[in-house]
Amino acid sequence: MTGFSDSLHANGDPDATPPGGLPRISVIVPVFNAAAWIEKCIEGLLNQEYDSSRFEIILVDNNSSDDSKRLIRRYQRVRLLEEGVQSSYAARNRGVRESSGELLAFTDADCVPAPDWLGVIASAMQNGWTQAVLGSRTPGAASEPVRLIAAYEDARVRYILENRRQRSYFAFTSNMAVRRSAFEQYGPFETVARGADTLFLLRLANAVGPEAAKWMSQMRVQHLEFRSAWTYLKKSFIYAQARKRTKHLGQCENLTAAECLHIFQNVSRGRPPREIIALAFLLFTGRLSWMAGSLL
Repeated sequence: MTGFSDSLHANGDPDATPPGGLPRISVIVPVFNAAAWIEKCIEGLLNQEYDSSRFEIILVDNNSSDDSKRLIRRYQRVRLLEEGVQSSYAARNRGVRESSGELLAFTDADCVPAPDWLGVIASAMQNGWTQAVLGSRTPGAASEPVRLIAAYEDARVRYILENRRQRSYFAFTSNMAVRRSAFEQYGPFETVARGADTLFLLRLANAVGPEAAKWMSQMRVQHLEFRSAWTYLKKSFIYAQARKRTKHLGQCENLTAAECLHIFQNVSRGRPPREIIALAFLLFTGRLSWMAGSLL
């Protein structure tokens, strides 16, 4: 079977997709002390139901002090790079610079993509208007609290993108794909601690229009670290702090209370009262955590 780089040279134009052919995809994953998860992430990428000659896997180590690099080197199919600037976005930018695909697929080292992940991305990008795709993130545990939070978060992203709430657009590179041409024009990612993916998507949507971003529920990754409600509360606090620090760069607009209630009602429909009450409590405490992060 022809290798990824060989197939690029054989076609001459690295961005050309043969008629009826599959687009070439570069999968880019930043790595920082991810030894606990990295093998599952890599196995998920290697087990994609996508022509292996049409995608490359690039992992960018970002100064890990654990066993991550040794574990990665066990996989010959994976290309390992290193980025000294301590920022997951700097690592992603490095991966993009070293990549060759016409589509860029981003995920994290603690995520496991579904076997059809790349196929769904390629299908979504058949629409020429689509420049970026965001997908579903399932939790790493099957407990009721994390299932409820994951369902609400998916519904929130879907509501924003499908209703073209452009000023509220936000992104997450744990499950995101972008056309290389769009990234080259509206990137790279800012080398901030959090939120550079959202800043990129806002630049893209403001320039091209809200239809540039698409929601695909079938584009699924499992977020292994997301195993408890505590993870959700902690991340709410952290992201609120990051939003405060990057305010000068621009930020997405929060949804109104009425819109949040609408999403909550949709997610709650058909669920037993116990789950509805639990979701309301989790969202309330998450809001308190966000407010605390915004103040500190």
